[in-house]
Amino acid sequence: MGKVILAMVTLDQKKIIEGGVPTFQATDKEDQEKIALELVLALKGSIYELSNGVIIITEK
Repeated sequence: MGKVILAMVTLDQKKIIEGGVPTFQATDKEDQEKIALELVLALKGSIYELSNGVIIITEK
């Protein structure tokens, strides 16, 4: 089984999926990276940026 996605950070409100993992909407790329870094530290996870611009935090 793969890693569990703990959170997502996106710039695009259309990419927020209701009822899925906790998803945070950032105002710009700098804000997105800051939120993702804070989440990865708090959740002790791994961070990945997808080709569609969404950043996901997974368990290690």
